[in-house]
Amino acid sequence: MATSPFQTHPTQALAQSPLFRLQSEGLSQTERVRLSYKRAKAVVHAYNLTAEDIINVSPRYWEFHTDPILSQDISVATLLTIHYNLCSGTIAMFAAGRPELRRVLQQLLSFEVSGQYCLTEIGHGLNAIQLETTATLLPDGDYELNTPSPAAAKFMPPMTPCGIPCVAVIMARHMVNGEDRGVKPFLVPIHDGQQMHDGIVSRLLTPRGGSRPINHALTSFHHVRLSRNALLGEEGKPAQPRDAFFRNISRVISGTLSMGALGLGTMRIGAYVAGRYSLRRNVVDASSGISRPIASFSTQYTPILTTIAQVMVFNAFADASRARFADKTLSLPVRHFTAAVFKTVVTKHSKDSMLALGDRLGAQGLFEINQLSVLHGDMRGAAIAEGDILVISIRFAVDLLLGRIKPAASANPDSLLFRHEQSMIAHLSKVMRDAPSHRDAQLESVLLPQCQGLLEAIGYRLAFDAAVTAGLPADIIDMYVASVVDLNPGWYSENAGISCWDQKMQLLAAAKTLYPRLDELLTQLNVESYVTAPIVSDHAWDAYVESLDVYGVPQPYTPTVEQRPAPVEEPVRQQLERHHVRAHL
Repeated sequence: MATSPFQTHPTQALAQSPLFRLQSEGLSQTERVRLSYKRAKAVVHAYNLTAEDIINVSPRYWEFHTDPILSQDISVATLLTIHYNLCSGTIAMFAAGRPELRRVLQQLLSFEVSGQYCLTEIGHGLNAIQLETTATLLPDGDYELNTPSPAAAKFMPPMTPCGIPCVAVIMARHMVNGEDRGVKPFLVPIHDGQQMHDGIVSRLLTPRGGSRPINHALTSFHHVRLSRNALLGEEGKPAQPRDAFFRNISRVISGTLSMGALGLGTMRIGAYVAGRYSLRRNVVDASSGISRPIASFSTQYTPILTTIAQVMVFNAFADASRARFADKTLSLPVRHFTAAVFKTVVTKHSKDSMLALGDRLGAQGLFEINQLSVLHGDMRGAAIAEGDILVISIRFAVDLLLGRIKPAASANPDSLLFRHEQSMIAHLSKVMRDAPSHRDAQLESVLLPQCQGLLEAIGYRLAFDAAVTAGLPADIIDMYVASVVDLNPGWYSENAGISCWDQKMQLLAAAKTLYPRLDELLTQLNVESYVTAPIVSDHAWDAYVESLDVYGVPQPYTPTVEQRPAPVEEPVRQQLERHHVRAHL
């Protein structure tokens, strides 16, 4: 059996502990949120990350972001990506020579306190540079933090008390003697774990639909007194306020990369749940009268194998993207572009695959306990956090077409995916050149809808190159390419001479080639420890049924005399081999 391309994480035993195996779906929202905080602390202790890990996006820090335990409970991922990347990472940027910041940083790294980050305001959204929150220098040298209007309330960060003290990095306008010195970060104590500090008001938002709950809130500050050490960074007005703003929020850029990484665990868990259930669930073949697993139908195994191939390729893509992002010789825009392309591709496919796989589980796919429906909701949130994929696609597609930035060169210039990428760039560049200005209203209406597709095309090619470089098996790469070609049938028909029918047959042929190895490939996902869905095995299902609330008096099951005996089950591998042969007849 081939070795797994996915590493074993230090949380494997933790994922099987009672803390993570507790079925939280029946708990109240408050209980579920507090449970997620306890789980987050356990994950922090499993990794013991340093400030240097965070600042440099070290391999250890990347291992944390690709850990499937973050998909097992996405609320843990929400808490810790903010805690580590945005809050701790921003403080670490300014901690040199400031022992008081180093002390706070150590408290954060051990999760003695929870770290939050407040940039976005409800009235300004992604146009955060226009935020209204102010931090005004007082005559005695302290600051007063204030929310001047309801539109300036900070939106989303989990800020209500949950049993552990909280500090936050608050982005606010630095006001000195009536002069606006730009948006800068301030370190602010929020609550002691039980009570909000004076002048700080958090309104707990109602839950997001279809995702695991966390204490997202609307938070406002009302004449909150801050010490003079609260300001992170320089006191003076920057010569280039816009550039300074993006430097101060630069941890959002590494957050873009890390949000994409969450999709890897999601796809691994989703493929495993759908695959194991499809091997376990049998139907009687109408023509032969023989029991067969539903995995043997092409409508079932094709989406499962598509997801497996994609996540294996994206895993190689992730490693290549992290290495490029960590290269400090590259400019910040190039590194941000790298993160944006990675996130755009992986979050799109993690969302799409959860829907496709969930549909293949029938009614079982609707239940939160079986993970797929909630994983889809979780990834919708990840696609928005740290840069909505549509917005960052527009930004970088325009920069690319204006020649301000370039994707990494391809080592496989003859590949179909590179040809598609280059064709899109050439076509959209001509569209832009023919317009009076890149800000022309007509161009905007034509170009903006194409921007996400352009970044996806670049990402598909970069992922292919990474898979080839990593030496992934040819049948996995073939399955990946066929699945990507299937997304743009018109272009490949018109420009590569592959008819739409031939494209579908190539996808089916690639899936049939992999189908006999389905059981093996599911094992290679190396994610069983993080799967809590009871439908993956008879034992797990029986335990789940026994855990349910019972109304009425339980009775033993007694088969009737006329009941047909259950068919003798073949070993999984024999079933796969037999139905693989049938699929070729």
